[in-house]
Amino acid sequence: MTEHSRRSGSSLTKVLLGAGVAGAVVVLGVMHRSAVDAGGDSLAGADGEWLLLAVLGTVALWAACTASLLGSMPVRLPVARVFAVQVAASFVNHLLPAGSGGIAVNVRFMQRHGISRGSAVGAVGLNSLATGITHLTLLAGVVLIAPSTVGRLGVRVPLPTGPLTHPGPGAALAIGTVAAAAAFALTLKRPRRWLGRLTARAASAARQMVREMEELKAVLRHPGRAAALWLGSLTLPFFHTLVLFSTLRSLRVPIALGSVLVIYLGVSSVAALIPSPGGIGGLDVALVAGLAATGASSTVAVGAVLGYRVITVWLPLLPAAGMFALLLRRQII
Repeated sequence: MTEHSRRSGSSLTKVLLGAGVAGAVVVLGVMHRSAVDAGGDSLAGADGEWLLLAVLGTVALWAACTASLLGSMPVRLPVARVFAVQVAASFVNHLLPAGSGGIAVNVRFMQRHGISRGSAVGAVGLNSLATGITHLTLLAGVVLIAPSTVGRLGVRVPLPTGPLTHPGPGAALAIGTVAAAAAFALTLKRPRRWLGRLTARAASAARQMVREMEELKAVLRHPGRAAALWLGSLTLPFFHTLVLFSTLRSLRVPIALGSVLVIYLGVSSVAALIPSPGGIGGLDVALVAGLAATGASSTVAVGAVLGYRVITVWLPLLPAAGMFALLLRRQII
């Protein structure tokens, strides 16, 4: 089988899985339409100053992405141009799953500036590796440093006290949608062939990890690049937390910043396993559940997540699309 066929099969699997998750989220939204409507109404009365801070946090996310990418690149490129590319990449990221859109845009950008494809892919891979390391390190750190906060999140989850009830037809449909999508994706290939591809991909991922670790050692020998890489990667989850925290405070929710950081780090780590465009779907459901675990009402939790999505996705969508078109026309990407 050709490389093109293998890539097509992999892309189809991701699309099917993402479609299954999206379908389940739609079903859940219809099932809890009253909560969604109430959440939208609560967001309409939010504090504008806190929402402005959330918008500034979204702009800071682009700056953090710019810093980390500058640290991973083998050559220095204009900072303003790299920032513009990150704005454009955020638009494509919301169209394709698992951040593949942003990866393609950044690789193309570096190639346009004379960097070989291998070096460009290595730089983007190094950037992703640093982001993953800092995310997991922060998650482990907050669990070890603030176990009481993590404990409170678990204690406040309401447990059923009455007799157990069977899920309704809506819940069954949601579960069935996800299960059918996963089963169909797995049965597209013969089991032996699927296992062989899985083994080959694991070996390829291991080789890629070795190469990225070698690149990371090279970056660490340059203090300026290392500082940009780690600072950008480290501040990404903090700015996401700032946006979510500001949205919650705009709804007058008395929640601590540390609790929001724990919620975001935990649920985003789980949602990263679902290859949906921009994390939309899995992250939203997990955030609502995490906020509800702190004692927030379902209405406020839904309203906060809706606000978080509006500020980080829908509000920047038009300027990001315009930047993408402009960079394409100027052949920067």
